[in-house]
Amino acid sequence: MAARTDDDLYRQGSQYRLWSFTATELSSIREKVNAHAIAKIKREHATNGFDDLPVEFLTAEEERDLVLYYCGKMQDMAGLFKLPSHVKATAIAYLKRFYLRYSVMEYHPKNVLHACLFLAAKAENQFISIDSFTQLLTKVTPESILELEFTVAQALSFTLMVHHAFNPIHGYFLDIQAIFPSRVDQIGAAHDAARRFANDSLFSDAAFMFTPPQIALGALAMANDSLINDYLSVKFEKKVELLEQLNTVIKKVRSYIEEGARELSKERVVAIDKKLYFVRNPGKLNKRKAEDTVLNGNAKRGKTEKAEDEVTTMS
Repeated sequence: MAARTDDDLYRQGSQYRLWSFTATELSSIREKVNAHAIAKIKREHATNGFDDLPVEFLTAEEERDLVLYYCGKMQDMAGLFKLPSHVKATAIAYLKRFYLRYSVMEYHPKNVLHACLFLAAKAENQFISIDSFTQLLTKVTPESILELEFTVAQALSFTLMVHHAFNPIHGYFLDIQAIFPSRVDQIGAAHDAARRFANDSLFSDAAFMFTPPQIALGALAMANDSLINDYLSVKFEKKVELLEQLNTVIKKVRSYIEEGARELSKERVVAIDKKLYFVRNPGKLNKRKAEDTVLNGNAKRGKTEKAEDEVTTMS
């Protein structure tokens, strides 16, 4: 009977069952969440007399980009509280999963991220009291976090345990040392670099697409490709076909990690957030429309007066 791997065990858990998808499935989920939110908000606008305003709704891609931007903000906030890597990673996982259930047009990420980090700290046994938590944050009250906490937990289907690539990286680190004891310095450097690459993977869809051990191997391969090739050649010496399949997966993982390392431009984030502001505050469009009308009227009046002056001068 073949030994069961960490990968096998992971595939039996709730994280794999509820939060693992193909690229097509993930895209479809986001499109459906986006379409549902637009339909819901259009009804709300109509009820409040805003249905005739030229509201420009966010696309599913824009929603994803905004969520990833706030994942970066989550990392900054976790650093503010001096929380360990696994707490930060869990909070980011919560935020990304939440927005497979809801749209940013329904719940703004700047509010949800506080509830996600507070909940992650509790789930990962790094509890911070609500008063201590809010003291370090500006314009955030205990009530604003607590009123969202249950909504977040419910959106997560109450699956609060999250598996990350950091533990498998350590496991591989120990196993590679056992196989190549003379390369300990090289292995140690690869371990440290791999953790940084695993952190980059948090800002991509890698966790939805691959298992933690797969992401760990991808991160290690990015840290030291030749070392991991040697390691896998030993582990899969008589399983050439499996090794080829695994190398294909590792290549895909690396592309996601590279994507996660790229930062969104500030201009794109500002443009998306501006659209979101008017979606959530359609009445402001009336004010802007009125201001534009005044500006256009002044411009036209200025042109008319200039033309009249020219006629008078010619006379």
